[in-house]
Formats: sequence, structure tokens, C-alpha cells
Amino acid sequence: MRIDVADPELDRGIDQSLIYQGELFTGETVEKDSRTGQVVAVTAYADGLEDGPVREWFPDGADRAEGRCRRGIPCGRWREWHANGRLALEKEYGARGMVRSIKKWSESGELVDDRTFNA
Repeated sequence: MRIDVADPELDRGIDQSLIYQGELFTGETVEKDSRTGQVVAVTAYADGLEDGPVREWFPDGADRAEGRCRRGIPCGRWREWHANGRLALEKEYGARGMVRSIKKWSESGELVDDRTFNA
């Protein structure tokens, strides 16, 4: 099932789980740019929690961000881009959602931060 985040039947539970028509939501949410109608985000859910791929785009359709969650916790590699298409940020998450490494780049592509953590 795929629903728009603007759907009035979509709600958040006390624990921030996603509820649709009174039940924990499983499927994908879609967010659209209010001016253009262009899809700017798609997020997968299972039993009310982010679970699976998360994708975001700039209104012009260029990549903005991508990553994955497992049972509401970010996992693996997450990336974000500058509006000019250059990579802006890369985070690597461990199994429990702790950040293991982070890299940041300037809009011109220069690496400005490169850290590794014990996670």
C-alpha cells in the first residue's frame, strides 16, 4: 500500500509509530512538493515503524538523501547530496543505530570532515 503523507487518516501514535485508519501502517508513504506535485520523499514502513528504504529528492528530481531503517532504527549507509548534485554527507550506522563513521563534503566537493566512532 502507498499513501500520501498529507492523508488525513494518517496519524502518529504516542510512541511515534505511524497509524493509518486506526492500524499500524505497513507500506510506503509518499511526500509531494506542494507547488509542483513532484514526489520528494518515499519511506517504507512495517508495523508502524520505518523499515526499509528511505529516499528523498529535490523538487527538480535530483537525489537529496537515501538510507535504510530496520524497525525504526537507521542502519547501513545513509547519504545526502547538495542541490548541485555533489555528495554532502555519508554516515555509516551500526546494528543498533549508532553512527560508526561520518564524512562531510563542501558544495565544491572538498572533504571537510572524516570521523570514525566506536559503535
